[in-house]
Amino acid sequence: MEARTSIDILYDLVLDRLHTQITRVDGIDTKIGIVFGLANAVVGFLVVVLSSAVANGQSASGLVIALAILTAITYIATLVLLFFAYRWGKWSFNPEMKSLKSICTDPQYRAYPNVVKEWVTDECLRSLSLNRTPIANKVRLANWALVVVSIQSLFLVGTFIAFLVQQ
Repeated sequence: MEARTSIDILYDLVLDRLHTQITRVDGIDTKIGIVFGLANAVVGFLVVVLSSAVANGQSASGLVIALAILTAITYIATLVLLFFAYRWGKWSFNPEMKSLKSICTDPQYRAYPNVVKEWVTDECLRSLSLNRTPIANKVRLANWALVVVSIQSLFLVGTFIAFLVQQ
């Protein structure tokens, strides 16, 4: 078995980190989907509470209406945050395949596979670095959406309690 060089170890590590980074983005997107589902469930419950009141001929007090409006406003805020968190970002997937093909087919580099491996490693390191900010922004927006949907849930509970108290 051929001894591994330091560039081999670095190359494997960088590729693993880039794969982990992209997997992390997929996980964040999954969590965004869960927050979206929760926000919709809260609004759905609000609609059920208010429509049952209307069906029973009850009128909503000013407090119930105000809390329902706040629930709707926080729902819209959650949707806006989730939209910006989920949208496709400017992800870096270096090396670009065209550049890689160019280097790999260049006769000057064919005899030196470690030079190509070093170049690929550098390009992957550049991608890792470039992706940090978009990932941090995605996480920040998703976290704020979770905070807002929690506030939305509190407004819903307040609406429900105010509705029960007014009866």
